[in-house]
Amino acid sequence: MKETAVLIMAAGKGKRMKSDLPKVLHNLAGKPILNYVFDTINHFEVKRKIIIVGYKSEKIRELIGDKIEYAEQKEQLGTAHAVLQTKELLSDFKGNVLILSGDVPFLTVKTLKRLLKYHQSNNFCCTLMSAILKNPQGYGRIIRDKEGKMEGIIEEVDLPADKKLITEINTGIYCFDKETLFQALEKIVPENKQGEYYLTDLVKILLKEGLEVGSIIAKDNSEILGINTQLDLANASKKVYQRMIQKLMFQGVSIIDPNSTFIEPGVKIGQDTIIYPFTIIEKGTKIGKSCLIGPYSHLIDANIGNGVKIWASIIESSTVKERVNIGPYTHLRPETIVKKGAKIGNFVELKKTILGEGSKASHLTYLGDAVIGKQVNIGAGTITCNYDGQKKNKTVIEEGVFVGSNNSLVAPVKLGKGSYTGAGSTITEDVPAGNLAIARARQKNISGWVNRKKKDKK
Repeated sequence: MKETAVLIMAAGKGKRMKSDLPKVLHNLAGKPILNYVFDTINHFEVKRKIIIVGYKSEKIRELIGDKIEYAEQKEQLGTAHAVLQTKELLSDFKGNVLILSGDVPFLTVKTLKRLLKYHQSNNFCCTLMSAILKNPQGYGRIIRDKEGKMEGIIEEVDLPADKKLITEINTGIYCFDKETLFQALEKIVPENKQGEYYLTDLVKILLKEGLEVGSIIAKDNSEILGINTQLDLANASKKVYQRMIQKLMFQGVSIIDPNSTFIEPGVKIGQDTIIYPFTIIEKGTKIGKSCLIGPYSHLIDANIGNGVKIWASIIESSTVKERVNIGPYTHLRPETIVKKGAKIGNFVELKKTILGEGSKASHLTYLGDAVIGKQVNIGAGTITCNYDGQKKNKTVIEEGVFVGSNNSLVAPVKLGKGSYTGAGSTITEDVPAGNLAIARARQKNISGWVNRKKKDKK
């Protein structure tokens, strides 16, 4: 069996996306469109992997790094011109060249193997994949004679009126004999409205030379659908989310409304967990058994234990242990750890903080760069003043501390085991274990002040 080189076409801007970002870098349910193609070819045994870049190529290089070879198409002169840029790279290669589009994310390894096997077993110089679509708008059409023999491919923009009803389309997926490919590329002339060198013209050239061109029809049209517009991207994302949700539901996860829930591939959720509507769960997140998540929650790279309840809250790169209650309107920022049985409530924000087992921060609180022990009560309106203008400082609150409402804890500061602080205090010094700290001005009542003020106004 001949060796195979894969070329990924990713040089275009994608004008119909109406975006400055290269089309293949748009986010599709949690990762760039291009990464779906890479995931496929990484499970496909090939000799060479080359990506053809052009528009804002530095952004694609930044994403991929040195995991692949690059060919640069400096001028956007069409698909054939793009492939021609790999000629030098493949000068010593002998075998088949598989050409894929970077904006077709759902191709499977099984389908590519089927194409390659058909190509090699019939010894074709070129084999393309076609598909039958009810609505072929936007795709080049496969032109056949009355006997069904292929005559060529015409792009949508150049399609005459009498051919627009053709429903067999070109998917842009090809397998070529390498030598034949580059010989034919030199013969293409841009005879089209765009003035571009089309890869589809190769078929016509090869057929004119009496060479055999094969074709196979895709078994699953969803695999070959390309992403050309923002609408295409939204529909593709929906497809990915729905697949993931169905997978989870078959594993025993309850999802109240799949149409308003967005869970990225790679998320793991235990059985008997319930996901409420308008919840977003991003990759890297692990959720245990018997949890209640949402509605209106957003989890990003979160590690959630069993029996946790999260209501209308945001959790980023944080760990939440068993039987914790969170929300509504809680924000856990990165590097936060919430231990077993703790409670975090309304409008509370934690950043790089450890909240101990059974501790509570129920209302209107900010805790940053803090280590908080077991069974601590954080009063409403309490904040850690962790930033001094140059660096972040640590607050340590030991086991069993009671922090009064509306406290400002000016770090670095330590509250010893079992200590108390009075409401309204600004704590600037360490509080020894078992002490009560009160740090506020003494109240003064001024008799008759209101009446005097009223007389002054008159």
